[in-house]
Amino acid sequence: MSASKSAPEWLVLPLPANATTDSKLLSSIEQRCKLFSDAKKLDKTLNELRTELDKVRALASYEPAVNRANELVWEQLESLFYATDTAKIALVNYARAHMPERAQARILRRLAKDPNMEVRRQVVRAIQKAKIQEVALPLGPSKKKGAKKEANWDTSGWTLSSEDTKVTRHKTGKRVQERVGVPVILNLEQLRKLLNIKSPNQLGYFLLATDAKGGPYKTKTIPKRSGGERKICEPNKQLKWVQRQILKHILSQVPPHPAAHGFVNGRSTVSNATPHVGAEIIVKFDLKDFFPTVHYFRVMGLFASLGYHFGNCMFGTSDESNQIAPVLARLCCYTPDPKQWGSATLPQGAPTSPAISNLVCRRLDARLAGLAEANKGTYTRYADDLTFSFPEAEGMNLGRFRWWVDQVCQQEGFVVNQEKFRVIRDSQRQMVTGIVVNDAVRVPRELRRELRAILHNCETHGVDAEAKKWVQQMKKKKEGFTGTVKNFAPYIRGVAAYLNMVQPEHGAELLRRVNELFGGAVEEES
Repeated sequence: MSASKSAPEWLVLPLPANATTDSKLLSSIEQRCKLFSDAKKLDKTLNELRTELDKVRALASYEPAVNRANELVWEQLESLFYATDTAKIALVNYARAHMPERAQARILRRLAKDPNMEVRRQVVRAIQKAKIQEVALPLGPSKKKGAKKEANWDTSGWTLSSEDTKVTRHKTGKRVQERVGVPVILNLEQLRKLLNIKSPNQLGYFLLATDAKGGPYKTKTIPKRSGGERKICEPNKQLKWVQRQILKHILSQVPPHPAAHGFVNGRSTVSNATPHVGAEIIVKFDLKDFFPTVHYFRVMGLFASLGYHFGNCMFGTSDESNQIAPVLARLCCYTPDPKQWGSATLPQGAPTSPAISNLVCRRLDARLAGLAEANKGTYTRYADDLTFSFPEAEGMNLGRFRWWVDQVCQQEGFVVNQEKFRVIRDSQRQMVTGIVVNDAVRVPRELRRELRAILHNCETHGVDAEAKKWVQQMKKKKEGFTGTVKNFAPYIRGVAAYLNMVQPEHGAELLRRVNELFGGAVEEES
């Protein structure tokens, strides 16, 4: 039995010469795995699947059965990584019992940074028992005085050190807040006044942090360019206003790392692309599930690092409480189940999420910038897009460099999307965040030609006719497009402003023609 398109070939166990197919067993496995669609029964389903396979381990029917079971589990792997804590523990136990070593490594490495402490404990135990033969970046020397810790290049590097997981490592209080430059907030009453939250009851409503049971969020899915769907969690007007106050008064007071260019005032796709102009080789990485990877505890740790008290790490509504960091974290996170408070993550749709992600990434950016510098290269990050460039490719060990980037990202709690890894040499068109950087910062020729053609048709056949044509073309090009002719003018204005920002020598004339056609001035966008 070969693996399906979604499962790698190495997931399949070799069949012994006496292997037999038990159709009744395979049918039972198929029926059991259909229950993966029920999120509440995932842990039970995985445990029962493991038990069923345990019973036939010594039989000739085991390998065909376990191969099919592993294939079905692998198809659901991404959703299992974001399932309940008990389901993730069940996945760890199943992998240890019935999956090949390479599959175990993939699962254990991913869950080693899970926000739930018990999940991490189970992963550590599984790593110790599995004795997986992989090289991993060491955690580094102990920070305790007088402690000696050898650098072990083994799977122990996947886990978080106890020193790095303790929120108590952060010093908090008025002096720290003043030194960092954020507003001094010593209790929840002061926080409510800063954010203009009317009462503890209203704060409690915001702290539901969900779209369930009348919570302050609404969710929807939109198609991704690369396929699949992206979940958008949009706060209601009141919570969004509160989040904007957090962004204005607190988050915007703390500068991100210089390598971060996304969602930063004064920086843009142009500033992100410019450092890579003229490079002989460009290497691009993408972080998988960027916002969902930043969970409640990481956000709370961020606010604690700014000096805000965390107490017992539980949020509440009492005005006298000094547990500011947990409340701020909860106000900025979303969870589908308010009872699973520890599994809340950054929502894509909240105004605070981009700034929080940048600040959480400060150590990641510092380490990757240092790695690039050590290899005589340059590093920038725009949201989840990591870009490295090198003036000379000679002597560059790309395999080793890729391993280092992957290991650093894993240690910092992020997952590299291996399918989007790209190496672009100067003999090819080198693009960084949509901008060509081979010899200068340029907009792709196709975009300039498209805008010129649209403007020519508008001037020749009229704006209305071209707007209708544009809507039809967009529906064919972009799945799920719901725009109308009303979106035509804003689209053209946006493209013209973008061209003028990147290449004023080409964009200025096109900008003038857009103004003549649609009236008014087009603002330059950053």
